[in-house]
Amino acid sequence: MHFQVVALSFALLSPVINAYPITGDTVNCRSGPGTSYSVVKSYKKGADVAITCQASGTDIKGDSIWDKTADGCYVADYYVKTGSSSYVTKKCDGSSGGGGGSSGNLPGLSSTQSKHAKAIIGEAKKEDLGRQGCLAGIATALVESNILIYANKDVPSSLNYPHDAVGSDYDSVGIFQQRAKYYPDIAADMDAAKSAAQFFKGMKGVSGWKTMEVGKLCQKVQGSAYPTRYAERVDEAKKICAAGGL
Repeated sequence: MHFQVVALSFALLSPVINAYPITGDTVNCRSGPGTSYSVVKSYKKGADVAITCQASGTDIKGDSIWDKTADGCYVADYYVKTGSSSYVTKKCDGSSGGGGGSSGNLPGLSSTQSKHAKAIIGEAKKEDLGRQGCLAGIATALVESNILIYANKDVPSSLNYPHDAVGSDYDSVGIFQQRAKYYPDIAADMDAAKSAAQFFKGMKGVSGWKTMEVGKLCQKVQGSAYPTRYAERVDEAKKICAAGGL
């Protein structure tokens, strides 16, 4: 259910996001502005990355600026050719990726991600799934989409619903990258709370879900080709769920 992004459509966000080329051979994009954060993905040399905001973080060869990309992760500005050694766009909420910021965002998340995460947490509360349900839902959302709603060009109807980006992994759509083949209600797939409800339905069908290791539980529901990635995002999910009241 993982996706490969081929185009980003941020019509709902402003201002316009500028793209800059990666200068390093293989540059890691991390869950926060520093080398201590987990690696979310990597960019090859020459790849263009869209920067949504910048934050102060680990110093890399004299450059302490980190760029938050449209993929929702942070890359060291040292490896991005912005044409400047200083900030070229707005600072991320709270001036770093570690806190919620004054705008009420959840830890490490943008306002858009926070809105979606709160919907997932709200559904977990509504279904009385407790902290375990919240952790599974948020960890999965972080891995599958960085908590962004993805439409898919191969699922044309998904483009008719509000979305944050466009991907092309099979027929996977939404925050949880739920395949339209198995989840034909596209309106639900493209809605944060309703797609969470679909995820939770599958989760509750897993024997022993209430006490299962979160990463393994996520994998049981998603059936990913990369089963270990969910466990890598649990620590982030803990902070987000705690801030959301679970």
